[in-house]
Amino acid sequence: MENITLIPPNSTHKFTVPESDANKRLDVYLKQLFPSYSRSYFQQLIIKKLVSVNNKIKNIKPKTVTKHNDVIVVTFPPITTQLPKKNIPKDLEVEIIYHDKHFMIINKPSNLVVHPPKITSTEVTLVDWLIHTFHELSSVGFADRPGIVHRLDKDTSGLMIVACNNCSHALLGDLFRNRTIKKTYLAIVKGHPEKEGIINFSIKRNPIKRNSMVAVNPNVKNENGKIRAACTHYKVLEYFENSSLVQVEPVTGRTHQIRVHFSALGHPIIGDHVYGETSKKIKRQALHAYKLSFKFNGNQYDFCQKPPKDFQLLIENLRNH
Repeated sequence: MENITLIPPNSTHKFTVPESDANKRLDVYLKQLFPSYSRSYFQQLIIKKLVSVNNKIKNIKPKTVTKHNDVIVVTFPPITTQLPKKNIPKDLEVEIIYHDKHFMIINKPSNLVVHPPKITSTEVTLVDWLIHTFHELSSVGFADRPGIVHRLDKDTSGLMIVACNNCSHALLGDLFRNRTIKKTYLAIVKGHPEKEGIINFSIKRNPIKRNSMVAVNPNVKNENGKIRAACTHYKVLEYFENSSLVQVEPVTGRTHQIRVHFSALGHPIIGDHVYGETSKKIKRQALHAYKLSFKFNGNQYDFCQKPPKDFQLLIENLRNH
């Protein structure tokens, strides 16, 4: 990846399509003009009507085909700031691990939802904390989840990437979609799974409990397109009497994937009340986003965050019994 060149916000750029660039998709052509930005970013600009072709905005789509001598005008959106409407507690315990102009790495505590599950939600979220702490993030990405390029479940702790500008938001989103960001988790599961393995159950939404997912045999025909292929690699780090500490590397990023996969394997994560059962030894599922590794802007980044106290106390408790 070349060094990122950020375009000034609220700037307008005008181009006339040469004959050599005719018959290209509009989003592809814009990506060519601004190589630091991704196609998905320009697709969003087009959808938001920030791109015109021959003074026309209506019916302009990412797949619109360029023609010789088309006049294209693209406007990069201004930075806007929006303060959260909620009172943000001072004890949320969100920790910033790394921060530069393109992204930050945070350590998310458990019992904190990333973004509102619905518009009417009044629960304080990570997004509320982010725009309270960094006002400029309110204009990055999507309005309901600014800066967010991936998420962790409410009761999963650990490392998350937050984009700091629209260019990095799109590029990081592409890295996740292309599965070039390596995520490593630690989990404590019930019982003793094989020393290492690959879990390939597909995943779909639970038709009865809409807020949960279910595992599906990967050989089942996906007739309605609602079954998503999923893959999780794991390795047991330590066996306890009736449970195991497991290192987990999800290849795909489906909703609740690790939790669903280990439950389907017959080894649900301890404390997971949705896919297993509650525990007297920990008040949430014992799942922690432990490592993040990826290449961005020509540099390799590797981050590691040890589990929080409740996770470590559970390990000590299990070792002593």
